[in-house]
Amino acid sequence: ALAAVKNVGEAAMQGLTAERAENGRYRSLADFTGRLDSHVVNKRQIENLACAGAFDGLCGNRHQLYEGADILARRAAAAASERESSQTNLFGEALDAGEESLNLPLVPDWPVMERLNHEFDAIGFYLSAHPLDSYGDSLARVGVIPYAELRQSVAQAPGRKKLGGIVIGKQERTSRQGNRFAFAQLSDASGIYEVVIFSEVLARTREVLGSGEPLLVSVDARVENGEMRLMAQDIEPLDDAMSSAATGVRLYLDRPDPLEGLKSLLARESGGGGGRGKVAFVLELEDGQEVEMELPERYRLTPAMRRALKSISGVVVQDL
Repeated sequence: ALAAVKNVGEAAMQGLTAERAENGRYRSLADFTGRLDSHVVNKRQIENLACAGAFDGLCGNRHQLYEGADILARRAAAAASERESSQTNLFGEALDAGEESLNLPLVPDWPVMERLNHEFDAIGFYLSAHPLDSYGDSLARVGVIPYAELRQSVAQAPGRKKLGGIVIGKQERTSRQGNRFAFAQLSDASGIYEVVIFSEVLARTREVLGSGEPLLVSVDARVENGEMRLMAQDIEPLDDAMSSAATGVRLYLDRPDPLEGLKSLLARESGGGGGRGKVAFVLELEDGQEVEMELPERYRLTPAMRRALKSISGVVVQDL
């Protein structure tokens, strides 16, 4: 299955899995590079495997692995050369010293949205999570229904429907009358769907469609010859719609690193200027339990504020 990752290839993955089957699981990144056949696995393949999450069991910081792919590839090449020459030296011992011996770049992991975008680019779909997951049950508050439930909803009540989604593809065309229109493919947590966007809507939403952000899509939905046809009536950033419907946000943290950035950001948006949004922290304890704490102040949770919160590495944002 690893061969399905972009720019990886079956031959390289057969060698990788054969080594694992013969000599056991890879215990660390250092162990991986010490056993890797560098003739079939190179920097680009390591980058794409990192983006796909293939190394998550060895190192959870995908950004660090991506930036350090060249280091891993060079270390693997050096280790392979040592094996071929049947030499044992200090470098060979260093391979078992642990991940710190690799001296990977000290960079924070990608924010959740960027991490998922890299995952999508490498695999072709969202695997570990979906960008809409953080909105949770609050999607229903703005009238969004999952695409998987759309056909049933149309059968019960045809007409205008609201869907959430991330654009994963778009093709523009020109009609016989010279008007521009587009077919856009979007993904929500339940599936992939296509929307037809005619010239008027396309002209005012083209920039939003290319933003890479979650969208709220109002469509005219109908079934023709057994096929679902969706024609866009309006498209807007989902965060804009959520900001007027949600009462607050819940911030999930599994480490203290983001707290300083959160403190600075929240201080600028505290309730003195009419903010009404609640902010709660959910912290993961060492024993695996979680504790939730709601801040006493209220905040201006504008769309820009929500995007800023979601851009902080190590924070998962859920609308209340």
